[in-house]
Amino acid sequence: MYEDGILNESDYMAAVDEKITVKGPKQYYHNYMETFVYWCATRALMEVDGFEFQYQFKDSAAKKAYQKKYDAEYAACNEKLYTGGYRIYTTMDQKIQKQLQQSINDGLKGFTEKNSNKIYKTQGAGICIDNSTGSVVAAVGGRSQTTKGYTLNRAYQSYRQPGSSIKPLIVYTPALENGYTANTIVDDHKFEGGPSNAGNTYHGKIKLSEAVQRSLNTVAWQIFDKLTPKVGIAYLYKMDFSNIVKTDETLAASLGGLTNGVSPLEMAKAYATIANDGTYRDPTCIARITTADGTKVWENDHEESVVYTQD
Repeated sequence: MYEDGILNESDYMAAVDEKITVKGPKQYYHNYMETFVYWCATRALMEVDGFEFQYQFKDSAAKKAYQKKYDAEYAACNEKLYTGGYRIYTTMDQKIQKQLQQSINDGLKGFTEKNSNKIYKTQGAGICIDNSTGSVVAAVGGRSQTTKGYTLNRAYQSYRQPGSSIKPLIVYTPALENGYTANTIVDDHKFEGGPSNAGNTYHGKIKLSEAVQRSLNTVAWQIFDKLTPKVGIAYLYKMDFSNIVKTDETLAASLGGLTNGVSPLEMAKAYATIANDGTYRDPTCIARITTADGTKVWENDHEESVVYTQD
């Protein structure tokens, strides 16, 4: 402005000497809804950019190479998300988000021990999916806690062993597709090299439906053995589970013993697939992304793929 003759020299010198204090925006930590939205939106932009997501790899070198490409693309699209002037429309529901957060807080309130970073040692996470659309409406990545600079969202970033909750996904529903019915008689008994049931109780010859109801380890193990681990694990690949590896093709997987584990988001989308008559939908929380003037950049078309047959 001085060079253009709008400011005189005294005003120019006063402006140069003035001390400027920048007051930044209030920082929010543990905002699980926002971090999940940004993650989903960034992946949507990656899709627009033509990036092909991959979930199966021939070896560790191939996975490492893919991860390097993924990280670079994610960083570029994440920067574009913040600088591109986009409008992001989500399916997140503030009311359900608060209810889910409160549920996790209440369920773990008795566990008060913290680690060296003052974070609760015992944690929980959850995802809510609207089964009518397949869209995510709430995402909670941990207990409510004010901790500066800590933003881990366990709902999609943390992987743990799923335990018996994996049985319907890779054992029982696949069994129904391979000739079993709810009334098929199975034999719940202790056998050499096999697992034990909770409480070491066994029920002998029973219907498959009762084995599911009681979550019997011996029955799941036997059925998985007949199906083969390769067949059972293949269902997880169909639903884009991201940390499944070749070493998961063992009988222990029938009881949730996986090499890297699964995330709450992955388990939620798999059960949502069963609720949707066996048809899988990518569980994003983004409805659409537009430019500032309203031009559509990306929209959720709720694309579906059949994982389990309806009957």
